Amino acid sequence: MDFEGRARIHSHLDIAPLIDIVFLLLVFFMLTSTFLVPEAIELELPESKTAIATEIQPVVVSLDRAGSLALNGENITLEELQQAIKPLLNSSDDTSITLKSDARTEVQTLLEVMDEIRAAGGINVGLATLQK
Repeated sequence: MDFEGRARIHSHLDIAPLIDIVFLLLVFFMLTSTFLVPEAIELELPESKTAIATEIQPVVVSLDRAGSLALNGENITLEELQQAIKPLLNSSDDTSITLKSDARTEVQTLLEVMDEIRAAGGINVGLATLQK
């Protein structure tokens, strides 16, 4: 008589609930994490038929329709813009500056920002647009 085989308790671990929990955690973290850093101000860029995409990320000045400014994602005033751009331009002579302006921004406000950029020494200024 071999009773030893019957006396053994065969325990096994069911991993199906464990896999369910792991997938739920994966979905939770994918939905709650942010992969792209949003701009400091929300803009609706104007459209252009001759726009071309560039790979280089230059200094970015953003201007919304209310006149709020941001330099590389950080809010700034028009009076501070010239002093904030100067150190960024001194590091390289051919530094390009991209001006992202809302499509409904007043032209006078846009020109004031461009004047401040040029007064700081920025000669390579491009206006960001969307391609049609």
